[in-house]
Amino acid sequence: MRSATSFLTSVSLGLFSWLVSSASFAQASCEYIIANEWNDGYTASIRVTNTQTSAIQGWQVSWQYQSNRVTNSWNAQVSGTNPYSASDMGWNGTIQPGQSVEFGFQVSKNGGSTERPAVTGSVCSGGGTASSASPVSSASSVASSSVASSTAPVSSSSTPISSRSSSSAPTQGGSQCNWYGTLYPLCANQTSGWGWEQNRSCIGRDTCSSQPAPYGIVGGGSSSPASSSPSSQPASSSSVASSVSSASSSIGPITGGCSGYATRFWDCCKPHCGWSGNVPSGMEPMKSCGPNNQVLSDLDATSSCEGGNAHTCYGLAPFAVNNTLSYGYAATSSGDVCGRCYQLEFTGQSYNAPGDPGSAALAGKTMIVQAINVGYDVGGGQFDIMVPGGGVGAFNGCANQWGVSNSELGAQYGGFLSACKSELGYNATREQYKSCVTSRCDSVFGSRGLTELQAGCRWYADWFEAADNPSLRYREVSCPAELINASGMNRSNLGGISNSCN
Repeated sequence: MRSATSFLTSVSLGLFSWLVSSASFAQASCEYIIANEWNDGYTASIRVTNTQTSAIQGWQVSWQYQSNRVTNSWNAQVSGTNPYSASDMGWNGTIQPGQSVEFGFQVSKNGGSTERPAVTGSVCSGGGTASSASPVSSASSVASSSVASSTAPVSSSSTPISSRSSSSAPTQGGSQCNWYGTLYPLCANQTSGWGWEQNRSCIGRDTCSSQPAPYGIVGGGSSSPASSSPSSQPASSSSVASSVSSASSSIGPITGGCSGYATRFWDCCKPHCGWSGNVPSGMEPMKSCGPNNQVLSDLDATSSCEGGNAHTCYGLAPFAVNNTLSYGYAATSSGDVCGRCYQLEFTGQSYNAPGDPGSAALAGKTMIVQAINVGYDVGGGQFDIMVPGGGVGAFNGCANQWGVSNSELGAQYGGFLSACKSELGYNATREQYKSCVTSRCDSVFGSRGLTELQAGCRWYADWFEAADNPSLRYREVSCPAELINASGMNRSNLGGISNSCN
């Protein structure tokens, strides 16, 4: 039996050797980013950006506070009780050159002020923003975190959830809603359901509070808006950074590219990319959900459109990143498409509805969509964007899942907007179409408490301008972390972004 002294000596020597050797393998910049701040806490993220020419395979970072403490985390395996250590979750372990991975966490100030600690790790070539407290040296931080890693992990979301940030949106009394691992602002003008304020989705306090623990309202103040602390203030502009992946900040206009157009659908079926036989080797298929939107562990579960209980998960509804950029998912033409992402740049014209006011208003906006489905009636250059209320198309798993009549679903092809055009005529104003679609969103989804679907449906009327089959230019791009996180499909280790038109 080895003595305790010899064991500790071995650990110390091993740790010293690892620290010395790891310096030569530093490949990334590691940033500590304050996303949102309130009187007694804040949310932050750590972004690991690959600055070298080869892929990073697996990563781990550490950081330490003087008084702040982590209370919740997502998109990483976080352990320790200060110092903290975080490592990849497998599906986000590969970082290609020039790409980033980001994970988030909620922090209690614990009676102190907001701290910005240095971030250390074998992949880090430089620390994050220096904390207002004395920074912790790399050696002591790594050594402490390696010892603490055997402690119980910090509470974390059990399902990969998109880390959509609401950093630029106002919050009620400094509070936000942790909606199953995703942070949204609380609505100022309503207490229940989902809303749309200042070009952002928001959640009513009552709806947010109805979630099971540990989700719900986070940040200063109680559940009553009147009791929220008036002294709560957002972080200064210099310290606020969006948790949107670096892909969004590097998006430029498409030069050349391919011509295409967008349609819309939501059929509630299990997506094509949810079967292991439909995704390339080395990539996990995406998750499917049961009738009540619970994630299914059986990847081979039969689709609801074939008599089974596997449906599309509600978290795949589209959402706005800002006024000119949105993320979502789409069906494309057949082929090796699962997990690929495409930048769509809207031209202001409609593919088959000349003079469409929505398509004109959409001009200059950009979407990034991840392909999770194929449509056998989807042609080359067509992106059938997944939009709740967009029409069920050839298959209908929604009537049974939501308990709605076929007439409530709108037109089979085109959904709510097509039904509104039949009702209002084809020369109505854009605002009339948008109002009609929004009313149907609230009637079908809001009345049944399907808040995620309601938000995605209202996004179509608000951000997407109720555009009818808009024309676009497109190109394949790297996938943002938000889309990978929500679908669970990450093909970054496969490489091979194509410049060809599909």
